[in-house]
Amino acid sequence: MKRTELSAIVLELLKKETGESYPIFDDSTSLREGLNLDSIDMAGLIIHIESRFEIQIETALLDGINSVGTMLDMLQAKIDAKAIRQAA
Repeated sequence: MKRTELSAIVLELLKKETGESYPIFDDSTSLREGLNLDSIDMAGLIIHIESRFEIQIETALLDGINSVGTMLDMLQAKIDAKAIRQAA
C-alpha cells in the first residue's frame, strides 16, 4: 500500500474517532499537540486501525509513536509483515 493511501485511511479513521476534520497533516505533525489527541483518542484510533487492517499493535510500540510519520512507518511495517506472512 502506498504511503499516501495509508495516510488518507488514517485521516479517515481519525475523523471517525474524534469527529474532527483534519484538513492537512504531514509526517512531522505531532499526534498529541498537532492533532490534539489525548490517550482516549489514541486508544480509539488504534482500535480502528487494528480492525481496518486486521493487524495487532503491541502496547510497547505505542510508546514510540508520537508523530504522524512514526505512526505511518509502524503501520507500513505491520501491513508489509502481514502480506509476507499471507504470501508464505
